[in-house]
Amino acid sequence: MAGLEPEPWPGLDDTDAELYYNVGRMRAIADDLEIALALTQGAGGNRDGVTGSVETLTRYFALGEEHIGRWPAASALAHSVGSTGADPGGQVSMEGRGALLTALYQDYVECCQKLVKAIRDSADSYAKTNPGRE
Repeated sequence: MAGLEPEPWPGLDDTDAELYYNVGRMRAIADDLEIALALTQGAGGNRDGVTGSVETLTRYFALGEEHIGRWPAASALAHSVGSTGADPGGQVSMEGRGALLTALYQDYVECCQKLVKAIRDSADSYAKTNPGRE
């Protein structure tokens, strides 16, 4: 491929005139995400006033046919992910299956928290290396 000159990537040379970022906007996005994640933190409520907090899901999670539905496909899903109850034949206890969904939700929340931190760290780094771009 002789003769081909790739175009330089913005920000990889000594000038970053073409590189655009807005540290203030990055921080605003991190703030907005953190506000949205606030509902996933803390006690969060009780069985009748359930919120989206991890603790509420851990304590009161009870996914079953009454939430998903009773037609064949919904019933099968309820029995595979539900927290309590026996299978249709009454042979297998489903106790604790909902814990898997709760654990996935907790992992999701933790990933979102890491994303907020990464955005803030990036904004801080940009602010230090190129002051005045906020």
